[in-house]
Amino acid sequence: MIFKSWEEVQKFQNEIAKIMFNSHRLNRISHSYIFEGANGTKKKSTAFLFAKSLLCTNPNGFNPCNECHNCRRVDNKTHPNLFFIQPQGKVIKKNQIQSLLTEFSKKSIEKGPRIYIIEDADKLNQTSANTLLKTMEEPGTDIYQVLITENVNSLLKTIISRAEVLHFKPLDRDIIKNQLIENNVSQNIANAISKYTVDMDSAIKIAKDEIMVSIINLVIDIHYAFIKEKSSALLIFKEHSNIILNDIKFTDFFLSLMIFYEKDVLNYQLHHFDELCFSESNMTIKELSKKMSQKHIEENLDKMLGLKSRLKYNINNTLAFNKMLVCLERGYKYGTYCSGDTI
Repeated sequence: MIFKSWEEVQKFQNEIAKIMFNSHRLNRISHSYIFEGANGTKKKSTAFLFAKSLLCTNPNGFNPCNECHNCRRVDNKTHPNLFFIQPQGKVIKKNQIQSLLTEFSKKSIEKGPRIYIIEDADKLNQTSANTLLKTMEEPGTDIYQVLITENVNSLLKTIISRAEVLHFKPLDRDIIKNQLIENNVSQNIANAISKYTVDMDSAIKIAKDEIMVSIINLVIDIHYAFIKEKSSALLIFKEHSNIILNDIKFTDFFLSLMIFYEKDVLNYQLHHFDELCFSESNMTIKELSKKMSQKHIEENLDKMLGLKSRLKYNINNTLAFNKMLVCLERGYKYGTYCSGDTI
């Protein structure tokens, strides 16, 4: 996704949009930027909008027109004055930066500024980073550079000192939730996804993944079974356990959602109704909140969080998850509590 305007950036990164607007208004656009922030904070989309704003032949202020030949070529990453570098394997190699320097030593094929964007700039090795410094020391009149990183402290201090660092904040969960709801995702699903990730692209992928959406519904069904006399949460889980437990992505997702639901029950007891993740299931949550004490819900949450931290180790997931569900079901249905090391 490439933004079409700085107003779009403002929805996700208000401070960044303000800084870029003011820099343009005061004619103080920097030749070197470092876009720093967590994954999913729209750094790359903003970098390409910056390139488009510089190359557009019919701009509206700092906004590109999105229709001219240059704008279309930036969107397609085919503009000859735009260079995009990504790591080859685990690092950005010296020859990648040398090739860039060679291009910049030649006369440009087309008029206008030249821009290069380096994704995962923290993966520059020592040699490639020192080579890059040459372009930053004397960038040239119409040359602009954007380094994108999730870890600015991994860059050479000399690189940081030659650039303007813009810090991209994690996306507000409400932005992700509302965006999903606008795309016809139900509130329960949107709430759960926005609790799980602050990466908009990941959120959209999850919403389109039938298995992951079915896992959200499974968690809802399991908790409903806790208050139904003749329903077994364990049997409901076993119908889907092969898919969930054979892929760590699904295992982590399922356990995270189970934790979110247990937190909902606790928040209901504490009257923190505006913090509910599964708000459309509030009647079930209300009933569950009557079945178990605050102390035991907190103890179960601690055990579940402990289980989540152990997922990366070689544990028997089937046994661990069966124990977790039996423990929760006993607590909600019969008021019996598990020993400290059950989950």
